[in-house]
Order: sequence, then structure tokens, then C-alpha cells
Amino acid sequence: MIKNVVFDIGNVVVRWDPNLLDERTFGATDTASTQRDAIFGHPLWVRLNRGEVTEEDVKRAFAHELGVDHDTLDRLFFHIKDSQDLRDDTIALMHALKRQDFRLFALTDNVHEIVRYLREKYTFWDLFEHATVSAEIGALKPSPEIFKHMLSTNDLIPGQTVFFDDVPKNVEGAKAVGIEAFVFTDAQQAIAELATLDVVVGH
Repeated sequence: MIKNVVFDIGNVVVRWDPNLLDERTFGATDTASTQRDAIFGHPLWVRLNRGEVTEEDVKRAFAHELGVDHDTLDRLFFHIKDSQDLRDDTIALMHALKRQDFRLFALTDNVHEIVRYLREKYTFWDLFEHATVSAEIGALKPSPEIFKHMLSTNDLIPGQTVFFDDVPKNVEGAKAVGIEAFVFTDAQQAIAELATLDVVVGH
């Protein structure tokens, strides 16, 4: 029986649109996606998500190593946060589950500065009993470590827990430790997936 529902944050609770990020940061240029991929594919971006370096550390390194000017980097990190609008369908689903006494949790690969911004801007965090954040524990999905940390910290039984994430490899990581998991596209699809686990979501 499912008692616990865990949500990723980016592209599940809030929107994550790399194309919009390109447009707002670099403009409509042929090299925008190349510049963005060089930044997000850089090992320092992984270290930032593990909490090993700060946003300012990364900006300085990108300016030096990638030749991206400081104004562009400031604009990029502003829009990384500013572009993360709420997914209202997910928020409605979370409220419906909460009314049915399901325990809600968050599990996100995320950066200290981004989480701080989202906590200040949005109240959806109040729906979660706890949020497991990669930068706070030094582990990233899909490693077993981050899932086991979430389970042990909150005293959750894997078979009573379901996880929604937009990245297939993260879903497989959750399944590997015994958590039910599905790739998230939208709330309607999530409701259909929950029904396969005998969870009927009310309104």
C-alpha cells in the first residue's frame, strides 16, 4: 500500500525550460544551446549540485575556463532561477494527495542558491514533510546513496513509497532500491500511474 509520494522539483513542481533559458540569457543565436551545454555539462556544474562549490565560485571558473563574460553569467544564473515557474497541475495534485493523508516529500538534485530562491518565492515547500536536496547531502540521483538517505531520514519503507521524476535514469535509480517510480510528464499522467498502484486521487 502506497503511503508516501515523493516529487522531484525541476520540471515536475516547477518548470525547467532550457530553450527559454537560452533565449533569455544568450538571445536567439545559433550558438546559444552550445554555450548552455558547455556550462551545464561542465564538471563544476555537478560539483555545484553536490554543494562542493558556490555559485560565485562557478561563475569565476566559467569566466576563466569558458570565456563567458561576467554579465552573461550573471544573467544566466538569474534566469535559471527566474524561469522556474510553478506547474499548477502538480500543485493541485499535491494538495489532493495531502487531503487524502498521503505523506509528501521532495527529492531534488539542486543548488543551495536555487533552493534558497525557490523557498523564498514559493509556498509549495510547506506541503512536504521533508526535502532531500543533493547539495545538502553531497550525493546526486540516480545513486543509491541519495535515495537511501531520503528513506532513512524519514523512516520510509521503499514498497510504500512512489517517486516521480522527469529523468528516466533517476526513476531507474529509485526502482533499484525498491521504490515504486515513474517518469513524470504531467499531473494527469501521474494520476493514471498512481491508479496502477491502487491510489485513486480525489479532487
